[in-house]
Amino acid sequence: MVDTTPVVVSALRTPQGKNGGVYEDVRPEDLTIPLINETLTDTGLSGEDVDDLMLGCAQQRDEQDNNIARIVTLLSDLGESVPGTTINRWCASSAQSMMSAANAVQVGQRDAILAGGVESMTRVPFPDAEADTVHPRISEIYDQDQLAMGMTAETVAETYEVSREDQDEFAVRSHERAAEATDSGRFDDELVPIDTGEGTVEADEGIRYDTSVEALADLPTVFKDNGTVTPGNASQISDGASMTLVTSRDFADEHGLDVLAEVGNHNVAGVDPREMGVGPIPAVRGLLDRANREIDDYDLVDLNEAFASQCLYCQRELGIDDEKYNVNGGAIAIGHPLGATGARIPTTLIHEMQKRDADRGIATECVGFGQGAAIEFTLP
Repeated sequence: MVDTTPVVVSALRTPQGKNGGVYEDVRPEDLTIPLINETLTDTGLSGEDVDDLMLGCAQQRDEQDNNIARIVTLLSDLGESVPGTTINRWCASSAQSMMSAANAVQVGQRDAILAGGVESMTRVPFPDAEADTVHPRISEIYDQDQLAMGMTAETVAETYEVSREDQDEFAVRSHERAAEATDSGRFDDELVPIDTGEGTVEADEGIRYDTSVEALADLPTVFKDNGTVTPGNASQISDGASMTLVTSRDFADEHGLDVLAEVGNHNVAGVDPREMGVGPIPAVRGLLDRANREIDDYDLVDLNEAFASQCLYCQRELGIDDEKYNVNGGAIAIGHPLGATGARIPTTLIHEMQKRDADRGIATECVGFGQGAAIEFTLP
């Protein structure tokens, strides 16, 4: 009997670089190619075995334009026979890559798809604040100033009563957990060192080992006078890439590949864009409904740390146990390269599930302009 259950047989990422940091002179393609080549080496596969590359990227312009996925296939060991498509769902772009790959595998249209994402926020930064690229009718519906990511975090904090002190404590926790994961080698299986030409990057650049609640309390707010959101309790602007290989179980068996996890249910949802950060709540609830499970049925939940305010509110509303929640820290410490994060979170989650022999996990994130995404993984 044919088994097209979608499974993850490889999950890798680059160390994350700070804005203007170690990857300042590294093009986004050159962050992605080493992950693909390492995947092929580790699995013993070649480009002839891969049906497609689905690559998430949020800022598809400048060096990230021209269907960067196809450029990457031509420059990597995949070669000309492997097509490539670039996907944008903002912070969930590479999560969408994984969901689309799983769907194609499950219905038998594809056997093996590389699904990941990349973002160089140093080399392809956000447009200037005065750039007017959004449809003018949006401003007739919303105050566009309120749609800025930082302002959405302020709105969540104020509306749902998340204090500055709690946000700073959560941020410190993120750095502490990420530092411990780094020092204990818990990230080793997922990291691919990157040669920048000036040296080799082997660890996430943004983790602050010496941060404290007292230090964060001294930081000014940057989005709103008398607000609560600061650079210390928000995700870091970062550079990085992530890559998974999603195949059918039959393909994995035929090629002697170890299955890291099965891809289960997944869900996307829309919310008021002024409260962008609450997106994981309906996304996860919809997933739970489809799976006919409760949040307590999951051993680990990894929610992207876009801002501490929305992480704390989503945790409260979803009822996530703190000992299961972002156990290795998150984007506040590790960084948030937009297009890469949606597959970076599952990569970290799946490897942690393996280490803990955890049966089930959820990876979820909020998404710019009011969306949420969530994917369920189970150990085989």
